Amino acid sequence: MQDTMINNGSPQTHSGVRVLIAGGGIAGLSLARALRDAGHDPLVIERSHEWAAANTAYYLPTNAVRALDQLGLGDAVAAAAHPISRQRVTGAGGRVLADLPVSTIWGEQNRCATIRRDSLHELLLKATTDIPIRLGTTIDARLRDNAVRLSDGSVEHHDVLVGADGVDSLVRTAGIGGTEPTYTGRWAWRFIADGWDGEEGTWQARLASDRSLLTMPLGEGAVFCYADIASANGRPTGDWRNYFNDLDKPITDLLAQAGQVPGNPIMEVDQPYAFLGRTVLIGDAAHAMSPSMSQGVALAVEDALVLAETLSSLPVYQALPAYEQRRAERIAWVRSQAHRRDSARGLTRAARDRVLRLTRRRSGLGQQALLAGTP
Repeated sequence: MQDTMINNGSPQTHSGVRVLIAGGGIAGLSLARALRDAGHDPLVIERSHEWAAANTAYYLPTNAVRALDQLGLGDAVAAAAHPISRQRVTGAGGRVLADLPVSTIWGEQNRCATIRRDSLHELLLKATTDIPIRLGTTIDARLRDNAVRLSDGSVEHHDVLVGADGVDSLVRTAGIGGTEPTYTGRWAWRFIADGWDGEEGTWQARLASDRSLLTMPLGEGAVFCYADIASANGRPTGDWRNYFNDLDKPITDLLAQAGQVPGNPIMEVDQPYAFLGRTVLIGDAAHAMSPSMSQGVALAVEDALVLAETLSSLPVYQALPAYEQRRAERIAWVRSQAHRRDSARGLTRAARDRVLRLTRRRSGLGQQALLAGTP
């Protein structure tokens, strides 16, 4: 199936839409770039007073790479990222449950990669130098006539207000009375370590029923590590690294480098609507979920591209419902697959291993229309 990209052949009947974007992360900056390219007028506000460095990274499956390319960042991402050509999943005792080239999932001509979080954010900042971005700024009050008073004292009029402010979105909770995030029952730790001498092109997950650890090479001896632990009652007690003492080197050496890196609960957002009036949500603000499908960046950038296109082809009152309709089924499909994967991890060891072996096939995601929202 061919990807349903933005239809550049369709006439753009609407331009110059004023869009206030709350949130300067991946989703917010991607939307700002897409909107400016479409002839609109975005303003980004970010509640943090500075761009904080993060010792973490992202896995970019093929649909994330394609979406970033559609945004105009393809060459820059390729230069900054590290290619991944293989995925391996092992169970107890190192038994191989799945070991396959990524082309089995995505097709021969497609690419997957890892990239440092700070590198991707910096690429987006460079791509938005022509767009106003105000750090340390939040919405103080909603006023009449589609206006807001910001914390810097200014009053800004907008045609659309976008909540791109993450899982703890104030636009969602305080702005439109949306849902609070819910705890998935797992805590996660993310860090980058040095001295990696394993396979440079292999993403590997080591699974157990109550925990998992992933390694994703970043090149030049660096590796991104992701660990999570099932814990229904909140943060696991003690040093989280002790839960992985049964793993051998080089994993134990990587964990030693991590130190007491802070962990975070994995939270979900399942907003029953993506828009209300002239307010719309994108990225984690609308659909944060378990990272087991590695779709956080991909869905955020896809959201940005689809919203920019609908605002260019339809009046606002039609564009926002159209955006939700185009994205809803795809988001629901990814969420259901994430839940299915997470549920399989809770099975007994024998049942889980059997399920994983039986699912060594195309995931389906690579065959979906990239932007249309139809699985």
